[in-house]
Amino acid sequence: MRKILFTILALFILTLAYFRKPNDKTCIIAAVETVWGKRTPDKNKFPEYFEQFMDITAPSVEVNNWIFFKTIRYQYGKEKKTIGVGLFNRVIII
Repeated sequence: MRKILFTILALFILTLAYFRKPNDKTCIIAAVETVWGKRTPDKNKFPEYFEQFMDITAPSVEVNNWIFFKTIRYQYGKEKKTIGVGLFNRVIII
């Protein structure tokens, strides 16, 4: 009986993870804000500058879509480093 309950719980969690991955835009914004910190323009006060800033910095972000989560990589020069993971509608920065 325990195996059946564990299997049902695992399938429920994996199904929930599959359907609740954050979208790419959320991952890109979180990555840019993490790397650039306070230098990122405020999107509420200066939406034009924020859009221009994102247009310039977003090509450095790579979002890899796995089955149950997304990995977020940022390009520093010629090297790409994994800086975060997106799962359950959240972006977790490593």
